[in-house]
Amino acid sequence: MRVASLGAVLALMGLGAVATAVVAQSAPVTVRIALVSQWTINQHRGAAIPGRQRPMAAELATALDRGVVDRVVFSWQRGAIQRSSLVWKPVRVLSGPEAAALGGRGEFRLLAVQPATGAAAWTTVEVEPQTGQPGDVLVLEAGGELNTIHQVLETLLVSSAGGVLQELGLAPRALIEGAGVPVVAIPFGEPVAAKEAAAFRGAGGVEFLVARSPVDAIPNGAVTTGGVADSSPFGAGEWRQGDRVYVRAPLATLRAGAPVIVLGWKDRTYRSDPDSEMLRRTSLGVPLSH
Repeated sequence: MRVASLGAVLALMGLGAVATAVVAQSAPVTVRIALVSQWTINQHRGAAIPGRQRPMAAELATALDRGVVDRVVFSWQRGAIQRSSLVWKPVRVLSGPEAAALGGRGEFRLLAVQPATGAAAWTTVEVEPQTGQPGDVLVLEAGGELNTIHQVLETLLVSSAGGVLQELGLAPRALIEGAGVPVVAIPFGEPVAAKEAAAFRGAGGVEFLVARSPVDAIPNGAVTTGGVADSSPFGAGEWRQGDRVYVRAPLATLRAGAPVIVLGWKDRTYRSDPDSEMLRRTSLGVPLSH
């Protein structure tokens, strides 16, 4: 009888260990992304250094964590972000063949996208691993919406091991490949080709790829949820697809605490635009509300 009881206890302990392992494998992971206008990035750039890009000022980290305010912020007021300078972007988790084509492994489910609230500028993306294997790799997509503003990714920052924001250069495709995160031309509505999976570049265990639609990608008269594609009822510019920013990160990196990501967006303007002679939004002393 005692042997049987001991066997039952050991069996229950084994089941408990298995259940704990399953729960650990499926525990949600989070990715924090700050979606801001390029005006905010320019506001927080430091002094110019000959031959180098202007570095980010230390006040940017403070502004992202607790500097969002409901008032006008001028360009010289570092450490603060006007709430209207926060940008909305759709976020989705790639799955199945679409994720596998870009180097994703395993299955993930998007649980929630919590927009920035209060004084913080962070959008929190919560994802649940479905397979939970050590070699699983998540692929996220941010952007890709049709809009008249903030369609182009201009700046990409990732936190380093010490928490310092590191800028990753963007490299549009050319005859000679440049260093940095590739920006590839993908026509509107078409998926990214599987050959681009090898093009991802990044830092801190997180890699990126940017897909940008050509100027003539959306035919005149195409209907979107916001109206006719190439015109706007209030004359604010043309409807164009925003850049699609792909984020690829191993599950192990996410569990260890994924680096935070900052995406700076600007308007997509052309010389043919009726308002092309207006001051660029990023050059004004105060961000324009929208």
